Order: sequence, then C-alpha cells, then structure tokens
Amino acid sequence: MNFKAITSQKIKEMLADGRIAGGDAADIQPASMDLTLTGEAYRMRWTFLPQKNEKIADIVEMGALYPFDLKNPLEPGAIYLIRLKETIALPKNVFALTNNKSSTGRVNLETRVVANGVPRFDRLPLGYKGPLWLEITSKSFFIKLNEGDKVNQARFFEITDEKNISLRDIYYEHELLYDKAGKFISDKNALHRDNDNSIIMSIDLASDKEIIGFKAIHTGEILDFSKKDYHAPEDFFEPLKSPRDGRFPLKSGEFYILSTKEFIRVPPKYSVEMAAYDIGSGEFRSHYAGFFDPGFGYGARGEVLGTPAVLEVKPYDNNFILRDGQPICKMIFVEVSEIPDLIYGVGDLGSHYQKQRGAFLSKHFKK
Repeated sequence: MNFKAITSQKIKEMLADGRIAGGDAADIQPASMDLTLTGEAYRMRWTFLPQKNEKIADIVEMGALYPFDLKNPLEPGAIYLIRLKETIALPKNVFALTNNKSSTGRVNLETRVVANGVPRFDRLPLGYKGPLWLEITSKSFFIKLNEGDKVNQARFFEITDEKNISLRDIYYEHELLYDKAGKFISDKNALHRDNDNSIIMSIDLASDKEIIGFKAIHTGEILDFSKKDYHAPEDFFEPLKSPRDGRFPLKSGEFYILSTKEFIRVPPKYSVEMAAYDIGSGEFRSHYAGFFDPGFGYGARGEVLGTPAVLEVKPYDNNFILRDGQPICKMIFVEVSEIPDLIYGVGDLGSHYQKQRGAFLSKHFKK
C-alpha cells in the first residue's frame, strides 16, 4: 500500500470542514497535530483494547476503578484513561497514526490512543469516525497533568497510486546524515539493508562532553507537565558520565535518556518515524516518541547540518550492555503530500529540540 503523509495545509482543511472537531489550528505542526486532554479521566483496573464494534465508553463502565480528578498527580505504574477533546471523521482514503510527543517520552510518560472498535493502540483505520481516548501510565515519576495539556499527537496519511520514494535516491541529494564535526556521512552502510526507506543510527557513548545522558531517579517529587523551564533536573535525573571503555550497562527497569552519534536531517518534503533497528539486536526499547516533522535538523533550505536524535531507552527483562557505536534504531522516511506551509524550526513555529546536541532533557527542566 502506497501512502503519503498529510501536511499542515490539509490538516487545517480537515479542521475547518469539521472532519477534525474540537481541535485548534494552533496545535497543527508541519505533518502532525497535537491532541488535547479533557478533564474526563478515570483510574483503570487494567489496560485494554476494544473488540470490533465495542465502544470505549462501555469499557470505562466495567473497567474503571473510579473517576480521576486531574487536580491530583498520576501515580507511577497506575493506568489512567482520559478522553481527548478531538473527535475525527476520516475520509475513506485516510488513516491516522498517533504517538507520544517528544516532551512526553522524555519524562517516561507512556500514552496510547484507543478508539471505538479498533483493536490496536495508536492506529485509526481508513475512514474512522468517532471519539478518541488516551491511555496514560507514568513509568517513573508522579506527574501532574491538566485539562488542555497536549501529550500525544496524530499524523494523517492518504492512500496514493504514486510509487513510494526510494531512500537511496534522496540520501545523497539531501545529505541526510552528518557527524558531530559537521561532515556528511557518505557511507552506503547507513542505508538499512531491508530496503524499507530507513537509515541506521547508532548510540553515542563516547561523547566529547563529560555527560552522555541521564537516568531517571526514584523520587517523590511531582513533575507538573504544564510548567516549562521550571523543574530542577537533579530532582528527577542523574547525569551519566561517558564510560572509559565505551561500554555502558543498562539495568532492567531503569529509564535512560541517551542520543545518537549521527545527526539526521529531514527535508521539508519528508517526515520521519523512529523504529526499532532489529527486535533481535537487543532486549530494550529505544524510544517512546520517535516522530520528526519536516524540517527537523534541516531548516527551510538545508541550512541546518543535522540534529542528533534523543533516545528514551528502557531494558525489558534483563540487564544489557550497550557499546559505543552500536546500532540502536532506524529512521523511516515517508514522503509528504506537499511541502508544508509550516517547517520545523523556521519562523514562529516552536523548535525546542532543533538545537539539541547529545542527550537533552524535556522542556520542563531548567537548562
């Protein structure tokens, strides 16, 4: 199936004609749209997926422990369900995917969209019509959310008869990977062997800086999601020093902020999704968010020579050793329907992470 990502212009049209109801044009990004929390929230007994024709509201009736007041913080490990403000009516040739926002993933807040009759997380099928709900679990901290917060985003895709792009055709044209010295990486091995329009990226543990990343600490402090440049990093994270031997142990159950060795560029004609490099390459998760809008690390005309990708890493069941330069993720390029009228990092559009160099905490923390 061939498809292209829908850009800001068409998302605005969907908002204007009511196919996206309850949204705000200010929440539109180059190839995505932020989704908004309402005040309707529940503490759930368990996580779930609806069966065909089953409504989320019906599951709330049988699965909620009690209505939850957002005046209280989310407790680590507890499962919550919050109704989103947006309701959508997708055209028959349009489907949607959803994912954590970068600032959400970097505080280890797992969010997954669920929808009526859809037995999968974060996927809305062709022509879906109905409300959206968000399952939320804080994996590390007490987190205070507020009605109106935006912790998840939607991306829309339209089916097309046009052939999908070949990454090999654009890799050298747009010079998609740079090293930290600002030199284009021309090695063909950067292109993923599976020919799925992806680029391989590796872990940076030999940073020229003393600090290579951060590890979440166990704390009773409350992180208020609505407050930016506010929290002291040391109340929530422990800085990690570069290992002398290039090897870094990941401990099961811990959460780490690390970064890629390479700097990636996303030209305005494309968007990018981060995916696992290979499920057989390690027993860890490399990201929660993993979406990059057109212009990330590129700018409007290629004036930015790449930006490293920040990784939200958590081992599954066993301790695991990472070594400097080890493949950690792949970046899948998707062509957009047209050049968006919004470009990440250009003009008035927010670009908090465009200038990140190495591991970089979320915007909630003081610099």
